[in-house]
Amino acid sequence: MSLTAKVPHFHYVDEINCNALVELKTAFQKNNPYSDVKHTFLPILVKSLSMALTKYPSLNSCFKEDSMEVIFKGSHNIGVAMATPNGLVVPNIKNVQSLSILQKS
Repeated sequence: MSLTAKVPHFHYVDEINCNALVELKTAFQKNNPYSDVKHTFLPILVKSLSMALTKYPSLNSCFKEDSMEVIFKGSHNIGVAMATPNGLVVPNIKNVQSLSILQKS
């Protein structure tokens, strides 16, 4: 845990207009050929995060203290924590930068 205290953390809060996001989700659902598939905001948000990591690659990096270098990661492996009746589960979606919003990993 002492090493964790050395890792820089940041917190960012902003307010945005999500009307276009709501319209996009509605369009996905309206044009959905599978009645049993429900589209949610999560895939759109995960893909948006991946696009932000492409634009700001330093957010997808780590610092190697022994060699004093920053290692930029090429893959966007994004985990989303979910509370379940059996406890916290964090599925990790691999290579999000190579997936479309509608693709599964």
